[in-house]
Amino acid sequence: MTTCIREATPQDTSAISSLVSHLTGKLISPLHIENRLHNMRDNPDELLYVFEEKNRILGTLSFRIRRDHAAHNVTFSEISVISFKQDPDSNQAPLAQLRSYAEQLASDHNCAGMMWLTDVESTDISRTTQPPIGFHETGYRFVKRFL
Repeated sequence: MTTCIREATPQDTSAISSLVSHLTGKLISPLHIENRLHNMRDNPDELLYVFEEKNRILGTLSFRIRRDHAAHNVTFSEISVISFKQDPDSNQAPLAQLRSYAEQLASDHNCAGMMWLTDVESTDISRTTQPPIGFHETGYRFVKRFL
């Protein structure tokens, strides 16, 4: 089976829109995705990747570089993944592969660390009991959802 992780293109907007709507239960238009890709072209520190298998997009990875010049040019990456944990049709695990790819990107960009924006909403399990491997909780980020 042919799988790849690559940068998203304007041709992917409909597939990304369908995937995100399916996984989050919230409608997101292809135009919204297209506008985001357009805005990202002007910012080299913000990238969107897709996990693709047999021309099907099974996950997305948003990768953003945060630079703190006040702290002597310390660089961190901020990542967010929206993906199937396991694709029932192919038995692929795009979530794990996108997480691993994000770590490689952080290393390639000489980031001192990564901020993981969780891919799972949890109301019954504490985040501290099951953090992503290698991560530790340092505080909370308040997020306002628009989707």
